[in-house]
Amino acid sequence: MKRRAEVVVIGAGAIGLGVAYELARRGVTDVVVVDRQHLNFGATARNGGGVRAQWTTKANIELARESIRRFDVLSQELGHNLFWRQGGYLFVARTDTQVEALERAVRFQNANGVGTRLIDPDEARSIVPALDVDGCGIKAGSYNPRDATLFPWPLVWGYHEQCTRMGVEVQPFTTVTDIVTHPETREVKAVVTDKGRIDCSWVVNATGSWTNDIGRMVGIELPIRPERHEILVTEPLKPFLRCMLVDMTTGLYASQSSRGEIVGGVAEQRTAITMDWASTLPFLTHMARTLTFLVPRMRHVPVLRQWAGSYDMTPDAKPIVEAHEEVPGYVTVAGFSGHGIMISPVSCEVVADLVMGRTPRFDVATMSSRRFTPGGPDVEEETLVIG
Repeated sequence: MKRRAEVVVIGAGAIGLGVAYELARRGVTDVVVVDRQHLNFGATARNGGGVRAQWTTKANIELARESIRRFDVLSQELGHNLFWRQGGYLFVARTDTQVEALERAVRFQNANGVGTRLIDPDEARSIVPALDVDGCGIKAGSYNPRDATLFPWPLVWGYHEQCTRMGVEVQPFTTVTDIVTHPETREVKAVVTDKGRIDCSWVVNATGSWTNDIGRMVGIELPIRPERHEILVTEPLKPFLRCMLVDMTTGLYASQSSRGEIVGGVAEQRTAITMDWASTLPFLTHMARTLTFLVPRMRHVPVLRQWAGSYDMTPDAKPIVEAHEEVPGYVTVAGFSGHGIMISPVSCEVVADLVMGRTPRFDVATMSSRRFTPGGPDVEEETLVIG
């Protein structure tokens, strides 16, 4: 392992490796990425692979809209098939309140360059013929055909391969034990690991739900908390569900992979703030009842496996992307609240710009942790978090 690097990135998921890739693309290859686990251990490997621009805040919409454009070319760019498929997202509303919320969301998305449209029950049935529109009492829906799904693992493999090809060093199974800062200026000087010390000028914290474990090493604690979520996958079926189906009543989401499996999750009846990732029977029961209520043909489909992971939640469900003035050289990119993959390409570009001293093309003030302090920017809360 190198003993000196310009940048040390902590966390080798889609965000951490994505930051390293964007730095390397811009010519900054003196980078070491460390992770205490193997590749595809954390949140990147545990999500449903949905990518959408249907959001209710300008920041999330802008990041998602531009990230979708990057995903359009990333398979070819990285040399790995991401199984990128734009089948759209279909949100279904079953109450008048939900219909009103969708109407507001569609107007807002259209005003911000996202071509979502409000649809009636008949059109929802035409998009998903297996959906029990009448039995579920579906009143309306919103649909954006450019929303998509992908398989997250090849994204990590592709970033890893391209990073190492360009000279970035990636060190899994490497635990960070301390970050050394200057005693007076507090600027970053080194990262200490169980494999040795790496002197550096920049540290990028891309550890998701573990953000504060690293941040406390430099005296920074952020309003990020882990929130437990579960997910499952069924046996393969003949193709019948092209879009990602989302039920606003239960928070259920489900899509069909290119291999025919149904992949999905549902909002837990009691949200747990924990890093316990054990699978549970209550989730399986709740998911089965919810999904088969919407799509009755799923009643006799066997489940192959289920697993859990954590959203790194912020109070407004938007990420924190910040170069901290109080600790020069220390950058946080976390708090993605369940949609890190969706907005990862452009978020990583922003971090690369911050490290290189460039002005990002997005307003980083809206992504600063100062929005949670008195006198900070107004907090615009995201309301379309699912799962």
